[in-house]
Amino acid sequence: MAIGRAIVRNPEVFLFDEPLSNLDAALRHDTRVEIAKLHKQLDATTIYVTHDQVEAMTLADKIVVLRDGEVMQVGSPMDLFNLPDNEFVAGFLGSPKMNFFEGKLSKVTKNGSSGSFKGQSFEANGIRLTSREKNSDDHVRLGIRPQHLQIHEKGKLIGRVTLVEKLGTETVVELMTENGTPFRYAAAETPDIAVGDNLKFKFESSRAHLF
Repeated sequence: MAIGRAIVRNPEVFLFDEPLSNLDAALRHDTRVEIAKLHKQLDATTIYVTHDQVEAMTLADKIVVLRDGEVMQVGSPMDLFNLPDNEFVAGFLGSPKMNFFEGKLSKVTKNGSSGSFKGQSFEANGIRLTSREKNSDDHVRLGIRPQHLQIHEKGKLIGRVTLVEKLGTETVVELMTENGTPFRYAAAETPDIAVGDNLKFKFESSRAHLF
């Protein structure tokens, strides 16, 4: 009703303040699709406030991520998803959330754009640095999305399966490293994995980030 009243006034700018927060999941999806269609049809500037990362990713041409009133990053949905500037943005966008592992920076390239990670469970080289102010031996956290992990017999990241969630379109596996760090693996297929299994993973360096 409120959206309809705004449309008939033919405004140049729309401001939506969490319009879908009180809807159930199915209705939220359908209404989100209709809002996206309206945005294209009306061709008006739309500012959409939301805490829902799915709404932000699917509706926006440009996202402004705020934390306690401070701008954390501005960019297109896929820029923020693939190249987060900080751990907050990396953890906000994406489902399941990005995995984080504690460790140290063991080496930094001359231009400061990438470095090597030495964690308690595994090591990795050529990882993108989100800050040029990092130096060797600094404490860092390596971030890698569950979808970017690959099961491999020679993988250096090892975890014991604690839970398997088969969601139909994907399978999400909860794991724990030997030192007690929880992480997730997500696959489009339905792999034959059971609770208690020990799995080894690898990942492409270009998919990971150092914060």
